[in-house]
Amino acid sequence: MPLYQEPGPQQCANPECSVPRGGRCIEGFEDLKGCPHYGKSALIVEAVKPEVAVAVHRGVQLPGAEALYTAAAQALMRQRPTSLIAIVGPHKSGKTSLIGGIYDLLQRGMVGEYAFAGSSTLHAFERACHDSRLASNRDRPHQERTQTGDATYFHLDLVRTTCRTKRAALFANRAGEDYMETHSDPDLARSFPELRKADTLTLLADGEKLLDAGERHQVMNEIRDSLRAFFEAGQMSDWQRLALVLTKVDAVPADTEEGAAAREFFDSIVAEVRELHGARFSAIESFPVAASPRGAAAPRGEGLAKLLAYWMAAPPRPVTAVAEVAVVAERSFGRLRPLVVGGAHEA
Repeated sequence: MPLYQEPGPQQCANPECSVPRGGRCIEGFEDLKGCPHYGKSALIVEAVKPEVAVAVHRGVQLPGAEALYTAAAQALMRQRPTSLIAIVGPHKSGKTSLIGGIYDLLQRGMVGEYAFAGSSTLHAFERACHDSRLASNRDRPHQERTQTGDATYFHLDLVRTTCRTKRAALFANRAGEDYMETHSDPDLARSFPELRKADTLTLLADGEKLLDAGERHQVMNEIRDSLRAFFEAGQMSDWQRLALVLTKVDAVPADTEEGAAAREFFDSIVAEVRELHGARFSAIESFPVAASPRGAAAPRGEGLAKLLAYWMAAPPRPVTAVAEVAVVAERSFGRLRPLVVGGAHEA
């Protein structure tokens, strides 16, 4: 708080002046009566302690809205009914477009029988969707590349028209390169917890690649090798569902010779997987989708309603039964039961 010194004959309002100490005027006045500061009281300001100098108002602390890591995803699964979806495909096969496409459709209204009921990863969704929107000023839809490393999870809360209870959807997001490395080293899949915990394993077949006679066999081999690696690593269980998704169907129109050939080849992939692994999954279904179509070749979100319904169906995962074990005490005193009298327990 400011303090004022009593004015005196040798007092100066300028604290740097040496006149009060018998020196010369700092302003250069020979006649001190002409100095505007001479004879006036000096203003002395007390030092303010740093810890009370500024009162910081932190305001409302909001939770984060970025993608979840494994620990947070597991905590969410313990809190509410959840469907965990693992989506596997090489780089540019349409994985992030698929996740973002579901979110975008839900912002416009119902997707099949499901409506948006909340999300704890809104920023992650918005970032994933931005480059496929007109606001990005891009000529063509684009999705940011998933970084290699630990899987992250996109979260949605959904409600169904026939049931107003919320059910969460967790979409595991891992770089396609990480999954492809398991083809040569299946043991790597052991460190991918989303595989063994997934209610639905979703394998992607890139529709654009199926147009090329050379690349279409690579697509088939990628699906074969992924399933082989996951089973060799012991990550799959017979209660899990499998979804085989043909992405970018806008690039393979059924009314053209090339598009029809590509779709027929995809059907052959589905038939082979059912023959080889039909007994290893509780269900195997195929879904042609167009999450972010280019042009008017297909409506935006084609096929996503059916895929979402498959993902959100009640998981057939086994429920651990807890058996009650009766413990009989050896001593008679230990077999006495408490008697409740007037709200108090008595033996």
